[in-house]
Amino acid sequence: RIHNQFYNRQKTAMTILGSWSIANMTVSPLLRNQLMEAGEPKSSMEYFHEMNFYWNVVNAGIAGLGYIGIQKRKKQYWSLSSIEKERNKLRKTLVINMGLDVCYLLAGALLRNRASKMNHDQQIRLEGFGNSLMLQGGFLLVFDGFFVYRMNQ
Repeated sequence: RIHNQFYNRQKTAMTILGSWSIANMTVSPLLRNQLMEAGEPKSSMEYFHEMNFYWNVVNAGIAGLGYIGIQKRKKQYWSLSSIEKERNKLRKTLVINMGLDVCYLLAGALLRNRASKMNHDQQIRLEGFGNSLMLQGGFLLVFDGFFVYRMNQ
């Protein structure tokens, strides 16, 4: 039971991350194309959607590889002590990820701050990329934090 619960929580987490990624990789190109077809001057939203797409290509890869790894490891029988070691290892990884998530938020804020000192073309690019980093970093921080919480139950 503990074995299945541990792996099912990981599977759920990879499903959530994969779903978030697919949604972003679907919606962002559509919205970016709409903005470009409108014929209006380039805006930070075009860059925002561009960064969202590429960021989530990576997230989708992580989710896919994570899901495959979970399926392989789940087939093995593990003792309670080995499951606890895996849980502790996962918690440490998630806490490190949360630190990286904060770095993504800060990097996004720094890009936005730096944008005000640039010419118009650079400004809209940095604003768009910065906003995307803050959205994705914020999502990942909540995602990883919730996953740590679930691992502690």
